Amino acid sequence: MSNDAENYFLFKWHIVNVSFCWHTGDEHIRSPSFIVETLDKSKWHLKLLPKGEENEDYLSLFVTLESSDQNRCKIEYEACIVDDQGSILENSNRQKDLFLSNEGWGWEEFMEKNNIFHSKGMNCLYEDTLTVCLKMWKSNENMKQQGECIARTLLGVERKSFVWAVERFSSLGPDVKDTYEIRSTENDKLIMSLNVSEASEEILCLEFTAARDKMVFRFRLFILCATGKTEKIAEKEYRFRGSLVKKLYFPFLLTKKEIVARKDNYLKDDVLTLVCECAFSTGVATNEIQLTTYSHDTTLMKRAGLLQDTKKLQLSNDLKENLKSLHADQLLSDTKLKTKTNMFPAHKCILSVRSPVFKAMFTSDVREKIDDCVYIDDLDDDSVIRMLNYIYTGELEDLQWESARELYAAADKYEILSLKEECSSFLKTHLSPNNACEALILADMHSDNDLKRMVQYFILRHGTLVMNSNAWEELMESHPKLAAHTLTLKYQ
Repeated sequence: MSNDAENYFLFKWHIVNVSFCWHTGDEHIRSPSFIVETLDKSKWHLKLLPKGEENEDYLSLFVTLESSDQNRCKIEYEACIVDDQGSILENSNRQKDLFLSNEGWGWEEFMEKNNIFHSKGMNCLYEDTLTVCLKMWKSNENMKQQGECIARTLLGVERKSFVWAVERFSSLGPDVKDTYEIRSTENDKLIMSLNVSEASEEILCLEFTAARDKMVFRFRLFILCATGKTEKIAEKEYRFRGSLVKKLYFPFLLTKKEIVARKDNYLKDDVLTLVCECAFSTGVATNEIQLTTYSHDTTLMKRAGLLQDTKKLQLSNDLKENLKSLHADQLLSDTKLKTKTNMFPAHKCILSVRSPVFKAMFTSDVREKIDDCVYIDDLDDDSVIRMLNYIYTGELEDLQWESARELYAAADKYEILSLKEECSSFLKTHLSPNNACEALILADMHSDNDLKRMVQYFILRHGTLVMNSNAWEELMESHPKLAAHTLTLKYQ
């Protein structure tokens, strides 16, 4: 997303149970309404179209102005989708539009759906929650305060498990069925009727009949054996749109004849016991605003979302400046970090507090303690300077791909976890077809499963560009198992 130096308002929208969205055609998921005090107290909401406005392969996203003091509002805005770590998966271009009351603007092709809904195995949708972030700026005028609003839309899902005893199993036939009704726990309304019967060639058939249209229904079916164990038969997802009847045929080996022949294992008193688990959309979505914060500081509080006490904030800033001066003046330094070409004074106590690896060096009878010098042969001068600057101040300046990659490795080596996390976040948001293979090797080398999954997701999403490159050919030669595992994920 764009430069954060200027104040903006951030609307963060979590859509929970998003894979259960039942919306068809031009139906949309609507966010809670939110008021932006720093934009003339204007009131807004978002609309997400799961089926897309023009192209069903894409999500559509639109921003709507409900009202404002002037009945119009000119803003600049952009949107993105983020993962559970806050890293950007996909972002839009920055736009500038004049909104009139009850008028919406946005993106008809906001994000390709395959990049979201078919990649859950790589943790892109943590806990089945899609997070959309909208940034808003006042056009041609700086906003006085930074603001953030966190909201949630919960798509209703009900989950049930039950045991279904199919009696007089041997008498089942094409015209003889056994029926089970699934009803809502909330209001006892009929949701689904299940009918098991014998189809042609004695194959068993389970027929689903939905009580309403536009429903997502997930179903897992097991047979209870005489030993008390269960054998899984099927796991299915049905989307009822138009047709309200679906059929599930049992695997070929589980014909009626086969089950009867093994009645000691499957049948007791001619009763077939099925264990069922299901989850289905309720058709109800609930909205809530979870938190709204404003701050005169240009950085929003990331933790609790509450403004820090002014005195504590000042103390924190003073401490940072003091440490910065201590580092710059090299006052009372008692150790050095030595690279192949240079030497950098530092303080053992500061290094030890920030890194358990440095702490171990300075508290054990090792060479670093005896020589009062830490030898670093695998990092260049720039990486050491950046690492020291972060250790003393917590700041990263002018980070680029190469410096982030080197600093990431250094942070992992010296177990400076916050630095590693910031570098990882930078690498995720700056992935490209040209550097994805390099990032994948880096993540694998440092056993960073989160970064690894993100890079694999990126590679599969940009398959042609990445896999036709020299970098991918080199990856297959140098890390064949890693390349094979990445390709395997496409079919999982």
